[in-house]
Amino acid sequence: MRIKPKYIAGLLVYIGLLWLAETCLRDFHLRLLIQFGLTAIVATGVNLTNGYTNIFSLGFGGTMLVAGYSAALLTLPVKYKEQFLDLPVWLEQLNAPFPIAMLVAGTLGMLASVVLLLPAFRLRGQYFILASIGINIVMENIAENMRWLTHGNLGIRTIPQYTNIWLVFGILAITVYCLHQLMKSRHGRALQVISKDQELAGVMGINVVRYKVLSFAVGSFISSVGAALWCHQILIINPKAFSLVYVFQLVAMIAIGGTGTLSGPIIGTAILMIGTEFLTPLQEGFSLFGMSVPPVFGAINVFIAVMLVLVMIFRPKGVLNGREIWQ
Repeated sequence: MRIKPKYIAGLLVYIGLLWLAETCLRDFHLRLLIQFGLTAIVATGVNLTNGYTNIFSLGFGGTMLVAGYSAALLTLPVKYKEQFLDLPVWLEQLNAPFPIAMLVAGTLGMLASVVLLLPAFRLRGQYFILASIGINIVMENIAENMRWLTHGNLGIRTIPQYTNIWLVFGILAITVYCLHQLMKSRHGRALQVISKDQELAGVMGINVVRYKVLSFAVGSFISSVGAALWCHQILIINPKAFSLVYVFQLVAMIAIGGTGTLSGPIIGTAILMIGTEFLTPLQEGFSLFGMSVPPVFGAINVFIAVMLVLVMIFRPKGVLNGREIWQ
């Protein structure tokens, strides 16, 4: 297969921009850029289920929790596990390379998603949404009570830092490319038919349950890999790491950018992260011309909610109006 010159040129520009970012950006801004890439990976995975397949799930926070703890436990220093956790000997002494830990975490998150949500596939609409919310609550409570494994509400600290800009944006590029190829295939077309009308898809001979499982499996694997990268960037994980607030923010990013597109979640992530950074001083309080401005708690969540309402009124398909950025 011959690769078109424009794709080679685009790849070289992409690599050049990453090199410039790593070379020129200060530590804070570099970490912010990496955080953007991490969130875009997760949003892209969630969009496969919530956007392309149109199965609105809010349970990905629970499966990301499974993946995050899995990656952390596989890479933690042995001394930390001996001191703070009460693990089986084989897990206590295990110190896996990060690529293996990331793949294991993605696989476990994927399995957890399918196993936990498979019984709820018979539900539709608001009933399925409520069931998926329950997954988050259940997994959060399990993490709080399994202290021997998760250290309870104190969380796991001193996670090794393996996440970097090349790894994050390399995985993001591979994810976008693979999803692009998937949606061009017959499997992707089947997912889009299911998103329009499940009964029609069944009449056309599409195995709706199988494709729902496929959608959840692939989407959960991607978001779980993002969770593993997140933990090894933030260097801490606790039961509330991927709470309903985090879930709400991700759904808002996808809706603002545009569901059912590859570039929509990335654009939505960029919009909300930029807005969040501008509003952070307002939420924390600041001084202006010698005057002390008190903190406005919750300003960021209010901003996200207002943005979501405005987009739903004036651009129901997102800021890209249901199109890709390159169209």
